[in-house]
Amino acid sequence: MDSEIPKSEKPKRKRAEVEIRQMEIDDVSAVYHMGEELFTSDEFPFLYRTWDQYEVTENFTSDPDYCLVAEADGVIVGFILAYTIEKEGTAWKKYGYVSWIGVDSKFQRTNLGQRLYRKLEDRLQEDGVRMMLADTDAENKKAVSFFEKIGFGISAEHVWLAKTLQRQEKKNNNDK
Repeated sequence: MDSEIPKSEKPKRKRAEVEIRQMEIDDVSAVYHMGEELFTSDEFPFLYRTWDQYEVTENFTSDPDYCLVAEADGVIVGFILAYTIEKEGTAWKKYGYVSWIGVDSKFQRTNLGQRLYRKLEDRLQEDGVRMMLADTDAENKKAVSFFEKIGFGISAEHVWLAKTLQRQEKKNNNDK
């Protein structure tokens, strides 16, 4: 007969120590491949921005201070990519924009996404950013919930329209 082990006597699952640090050039490939696993067209068929190597490299080369990774046991397990926008003549002048955030499935629901965001927000505040922006598909309930939990609140519905174009038939060389 199996008896249930009391909670206090159950062996605790050892959680890897996670370090959040600035992304380095050697991390670009790991971040890209993690994004390939997380941002699939099956899960997000109408994602208006597609995940590709340029998303990582462009963020990393334009504003590397705002590209952070989470590392556990020498492996990248999360990332956040962001940049700043400066607009003179606006109330806030300097804005932060969260481009992408991803957490390995084994580390989801551990507050790692929130930790990545908080570290980013601290950096941006030190650099004079007073307003944060992020966007996601309204149907992405997990993302909307995440952003609401970390304090995002002003939202507006934005409609994106999509149209699949038919491929044109190639002309035969004789059809000149």
